[in-house]
Amino acid sequence: MDLGLNGKIALTTASSKGLGFASALELAREGANVILSARREDELIEASKRIKNETNSDVFWHKVDLTDLNSIKKLFEWIEKNIGTLDILVYSTGGPRPGNFFDLSINDFEKACKLLALSAIETSRRASSFMIKKGWGRIILIGSISLLKPLNRLALSNIMRTPIIGLTRTLAVELAPYNITVNAVLPGTILTDRVRNLAENIAERENITLDEAVKKIAESPMKRVGLPEELATVIAFLASEKASYITGTLIPVDGGASLL
Repeated sequence: MDLGLNGKIALTTASSKGLGFASALELAREGANVILSARREDELIEASKRIKNETNSDVFWHKVDLTDLNSIKKLFEWIEKNIGTLDILVYSTGGPRPGNFFDLSINDFEKACKLLALSAIETSRRASSFMIKKGWGRIILIGSISLLKPLNRLALSNIMRTPIIGLTRTLAVELAPYNITVNAVLPGTILTDRVRNLAENIAERENITLDEAVKKIAESPMKRVGLPEELATVIAFLASEKASYITGTLIPVDGGASLL
Protein backbone atom coordinates (compact mmCIF):
# COMPACT_ATOMS: atom_id res chain seq x y z
CA MET A 1 0.00 0.00 0.00
CA ASP A 2 1.31 3.43 -0.95
CA LEU A 3 0.74 5.63 2.09
CA GLY A 4 1.51 8.82 0.18
CA LEU A 5 4.25 9.94 2.55
CA ASN A 6 6.90 10.54 -0.07
CA GLY A 7 8.55 13.90 0.57
CA LYS A 8 6.64 14.65 3.78
CA ILE A 9 8.65 16.15 6.63
CA ALA A 10 8.29 14.23 9.88
CA LEU A 11 9.66 15.14 13.30
CA THR A 12 10.07 12.31 15.78
CA THR A 13 11.08 12.97 19.37
CA ALA A 14 13.12 10.64 21.59
CA SER A 15 14.08 9.01 18.31
CA SER A 16 17.71 8.02 18.75
CA LYS A 17 16.45 4.63 19.92
CA GLY A 18 13.37 2.73 21.03
CA LEU A 19 9.90 3.44 19.73
CA GLY A 20 10.84 6.89 18.45
CA PHE A 21 13.61 5.42 16.32
CA ALA A 22 11.38 2.61 15.01
CA SER A 23 8.75 5.18 14.04
CA ALA A 24 11.28 7.39 12.25
CA LEU A 25 12.69 4.40 10.37
CA GLU A 26 9.25 3.27 9.21
CA LEU A 27 8.30 6.77 8.06
CA ALA A 28 11.60 7.02 6.15
CA ARG A 29 10.93 3.66 4.51
CA GLU A 30 7.62 5.11 3.33
CA GLY A 31 9.47 8.04 1.74
CA ALA A 32 9.19 10.71 4.42
CA ASN A 33 12.18 12.90 5.26
CA VAL A 34 12.69 12.61 9.00
CA ILE A 35 14.02 14.87 11.73
CA LEU A 36 15.41 12.95 14.70
CA SER A 37 15.58 14.57 18.11
CA ALA A 38 16.90 13.37 21.45
CA ARG A 39 19.27 14.47 24.21
CA ARG A 40 22.50 12.74 23.15
CA GLU A 41 24.31 13.91 20.04
CA ASP A 42 26.35 10.73 19.58
CA GLU A 43 23.22 8.57 19.59
CA LEU A 44 21.47 10.92 17.17
CA ILE A 45 24.39 10.74 14.74
CA GLU A 46 24.41 6.95 14.89
CA ALA A 47 20.63 6.71 14.48
CA SER A 48 20.62 9.08 11.51
CA LYS A 49 23.33 7.03 9.80
CA ARG A 50 21.34 3.82 10.30
CA ILE A 51 18.19 5.30 8.80
CA LYS A 52 20.07 6.92 5.93
CA ASN A 53 21.78 3.61 5.09
CA GLU A 54 18.47 1.72 5.07
CA THR A 55 16.37 4.24 3.15
CA ASN A 56 16.66 6.82 0.41
CA SER A 57 15.15 9.54 2.57
CA ASP A 58 16.81 12.66 3.90
CA VAL A 59 17.58 12.46 7.62
CA PHE A 60 18.16 15.47 9.86
CA TRP A 61 18.76 15.65 13.59
CA HIS A 62 18.77 18.17 16.40
CA LYS A 63 19.40 17.85 20.11
CA VAL A 64 16.49 18.49 22.47
CA ASP A 65 15.72 17.99 26.13
CA LEU A 66 11.97 17.43 26.39
CA THR A 67 11.96 18.45 30.06
CA ASP A 68 13.19 21.93 29.07
CA LEU A 69 10.62 24.12 27.32
CA ASN A 70 13.35 26.44 26.05
CA SER A 71 15.11 23.47 24.44
CA ILE A 72 11.86 22.57 22.68
CA LYS A 73 11.53 26.17 21.49
CA LYS A 74 15.04 26.05 20.03
CA LEU A 75 14.25 22.79 18.21
CA PHE A 76 11.32 24.37 16.38
CA GLU A 77 13.25 27.55 15.67
CA TRP A 78 15.89 25.34 14.06
CA ILE A 79 13.22 23.60 11.97
CA GLU A 80 11.84 26.97 10.85
CA LYS A 81 15.28 28.24 9.88
CA ASN A 82 16.77 25.11 8.29
CA ILE A 83 13.81 23.19 6.87
CA GLY A 84 10.97 25.68 6.86
CA THR A 85 8.06 23.32 7.18
CA LEU A 86 6.67 20.31 9.03
CA ASP A 87 3.95 17.83 8.08
CA ILE A 88 4.05 15.15 10.76
CA LEU A 89 4.84 15.06 14.47
CA VAL A 90 5.44 11.76 16.21
CA TYR A 91 5.79 12.54 19.90
CA SER A 92 7.62 9.99 22.00
CA THR A 93 9.45 10.22 25.29
CA GLY A 94 11.27 8.00 27.73
CA GLY A 95 9.55 6.54 30.75
CA PRO A 96 9.57 8.17 34.19
CA ARG A 97 11.03 6.72 37.35
CA PRO A 98 9.27 3.51 38.46
CA GLY A 99 7.69 3.19 41.88
CA ASN A 100 4.41 3.01 43.76
CA PHE A 101 2.60 6.22 44.70
CA PHE A 102 3.93 6.46 48.25
CA ASP A 103 7.48 5.68 47.13
CA LEU A 104 7.60 8.91 45.15
CA SER A 105 8.22 12.50 46.17
CA ILE A 106 6.42 15.58 44.92
CA ASN A 107 9.65 16.41 43.09
CA ASP A 108 9.31 13.12 41.19
CA PHE A 109 5.82 14.17 40.10
CA GLU A 110 7.05 17.61 39.04
CA LYS A 111 9.78 16.06 36.89
CA ALA A 112 7.31 13.58 35.37
CA CYS A 113 4.90 16.42 34.59
CA LYS A 114 7.61 18.17 32.57
CA LEU A 115 8.63 14.95 30.82
CA LEU A 116 5.23 13.45 30.05
CA ALA A 117 2.71 16.30 29.97
CA LEU A 118 4.24 19.73 29.34
CA SER A 119 6.56 18.41 26.63
CA ALA A 120 3.63 16.83 24.76
CA ILE A 121 1.65 20.06 24.99
CA GLU A 122 4.53 22.27 23.84
CA THR A 123 5.68 20.07 20.94
CA SER A 124 2.10 19.71 19.72
CA ARG A 125 1.49 23.46 19.99
CA ARG A 126 4.59 24.39 18.04
CA ALA A 127 4.26 21.61 15.44
CA SER A 128 0.64 22.47 14.72
CA SER A 129 1.57 26.07 13.85
CA PHE A 130 3.41 24.74 10.76
CA MET A 131 0.52 22.48 9.84
CA ILE A 132 -2.16 25.15 10.17
CA LYS A 133 -0.33 27.26 7.59
CA LYS A 134 -0.28 24.32 5.15
CA GLY A 135 -3.82 23.15 5.80
CA TRP A 136 -2.60 19.60 6.38
CA GLY A 137 -0.89 17.72 9.16
CA ARG A 138 -0.64 14.67 11.37
CA ILE A 139 0.09 14.56 15.09
CA ILE A 140 0.63 11.14 16.65
CA LEU A 141 1.32 10.96 20.37
CA ILE A 142 2.90 7.80 21.77
CA GLY A 143 1.50 7.19 25.22
CA SER A 144 1.10 3.94 27.13
CA ILE A 145 -1.58 1.42 28.03
CA SER A 146 -1.27 2.98 31.49
CA LEU A 147 -3.85 5.40 30.07
CA LEU A 148 -6.30 2.49 29.98
CA LYS A 149 -5.27 0.51 33.06
CA PRO A 150 -2.92 1.26 35.97
CA LEU A 151 0.38 -0.60 35.78
CA ASN A 152 2.12 -1.98 38.83
CA ARG A 153 4.96 0.16 40.20
CA LEU A 154 4.46 2.77 37.49
CA ALA A 155 2.47 5.37 39.40
CA LEU A 156 4.10 8.30 37.61
CA SER A 157 3.20 6.88 34.21
CA ASN A 158 -0.34 6.03 35.36
CA ILE A 159 -0.95 9.55 36.63
CA MET A 160 1.18 11.95 34.64
CA ARG A 161 0.46 10.57 31.17
CA THR A 162 -3.28 11.19 31.49
CA PRO A 163 -3.08 14.71 29.94
CA ILE A 164 -2.36 12.91 26.65
CA ILE A 165 -6.04 11.93 26.56
CA GLY A 166 -7.33 15.47 26.90
CA LEU A 167 -4.67 16.84 24.57
CA THR A 168 -5.51 14.32 21.84
CA ARG A 169 -9.23 14.94 21.98
CA THR A 170 -9.03 18.71 22.35
CA LEU A 171 -6.60 19.18 19.47
CA ALA A 172 -8.54 16.75 17.29
CA VAL A 173 -11.55 19.05 17.52
CA GLU A 174 -9.69 22.35 17.26
CA LEU A 175 -7.40 21.31 14.40
CA ALA A 176 -9.94 19.39 12.30
CA PRO A 177 -10.89 22.50 10.25
CA TYR A 178 -7.27 22.67 9.08
CA ASN A 179 -7.21 19.06 7.85
CA ILE A 180 -4.98 18.04 10.75
CA THR A 181 -5.61 14.77 12.56
CA VAL A 182 -4.49 14.04 16.11
CA ASN A 183 -4.31 10.52 17.51
CA ALA A 184 -2.55 8.67 20.31
CA VAL A 185 -1.14 5.15 20.21
CA LEU A 186 -0.84 3.28 23.47
CA PRO A 187 1.86 0.61 23.41
CA GLY A 188 1.92 -2.30 25.77
CA THR A 189 5.14 -4.20 26.36
CA ILE A 190 7.28 -3.67 23.27
CA LEU A 191 10.70 -5.28 22.80
CA THR A 192 12.84 -2.16 23.05
CA ASP A 193 16.38 -2.13 24.46
CA ARG A 194 14.90 -1.27 27.86
CA VAL A 195 12.63 -4.31 27.86
CA ARG A 196 15.40 -6.52 26.50
CA ASN A 197 17.70 -5.42 29.34
CA LEU A 198 14.95 -6.20 31.84
CA ALA A 199 14.54 -9.66 30.32
CA GLU A 200 18.30 -10.25 30.45
CA ASN A 201 18.32 -9.39 34.16
CA ILE A 202 15.44 -11.79 34.80
CA ALA A 203 17.13 -14.52 32.79
CA GLU A 204 20.35 -14.16 34.77
CA ARG A 205 18.61 -13.94 38.12
CA GLU A 206 16.34 -16.94 37.54
CA ASN A 207 18.77 -18.97 35.42
CA ILE A 208 16.42 -19.20 32.44
CA THR A 209 16.82 -18.43 28.74
CA LEU A 210 16.28 -14.97 27.32
CA ASP A 211 13.22 -16.19 25.38
CA GLU A 212 11.73 -17.60 28.57
CA ALA A 213 12.37 -14.31 30.35
CA VAL A 214 10.72 -12.33 27.56
CA LYS A 215 7.64 -14.57 27.82
CA LYS A 216 7.47 -13.87 31.54
CA ILE A 217 7.36 -10.14 30.81
CA ALA A 218 4.61 -10.55 28.22
CA GLU A 219 1.29 -9.83 29.91
CA SER A 220 -1.14 -10.11 27.02
CA PRO A 221 -3.59 -12.66 25.64
CA MET A 222 -1.15 -13.18 22.76
CA LYS A 223 1.50 -14.40 25.24
CA ARG A 224 4.29 -12.39 23.64
CA VAL A 225 5.74 -8.91 23.63
CA GLY A 226 5.26 -6.63 20.68
CA LEU A 227 7.96 -5.65 18.20
CA PRO A 228 8.87 -1.99 17.64
CA GLU A 229 7.98 -2.27 13.94
CA GLU A 230 4.46 -3.43 14.85
CA LEU A 231 3.88 -0.11 16.58
CA ALA A 232 5.71 1.83 13.88
CA THR A 233 3.48 0.55 11.08
CA VAL A 234 0.40 1.80 12.95
CA ILE A 235 2.05 5.20 13.30
CA ALA A 236 2.97 5.32 9.61
CA PHE A 237 -0.64 4.56 8.68
CA LEU A 238 -1.98 7.28 11.00
CA ALA A 239 0.51 9.71 9.45
CA SER A 240 -0.79 9.01 5.97
CA GLU A 241 -3.63 10.30 3.81
CA LYS A 242 -5.20 6.85 4.15
CA ALA A 243 -6.08 7.72 7.75
CA SER A 244 -7.60 11.10 6.90
CA TYR A 245 -10.92 10.35 8.68
CA ILE A 246 -9.38 9.03 11.90
CA THR A 247 -8.85 11.62 14.62
CA GLY A 248 -9.20 11.95 18.37
CA THR A 249 -8.63 8.24 18.95
CA LEU A 250 -6.64 6.30 21.54
CA ILE A 251 -5.35 3.17 19.84
CA PRO A 252 -3.84 0.41 22.01
CA VAL A 253 -1.07 -1.60 20.42
CA ASP A 254 -0.69 -4.12 23.19
CA GLY A 255 -1.69 -7.60 22.08
CA GLY A 256 -4.88 -7.22 24.08
CA ALA A 257 -3.12 -6.54 27.39
CA SER A 258 -5.46 -3.65 28.22
CA LEU A 259 -8.37 -6.12 28.17
CA LEU A 260 -7.02 -8.16 31.08
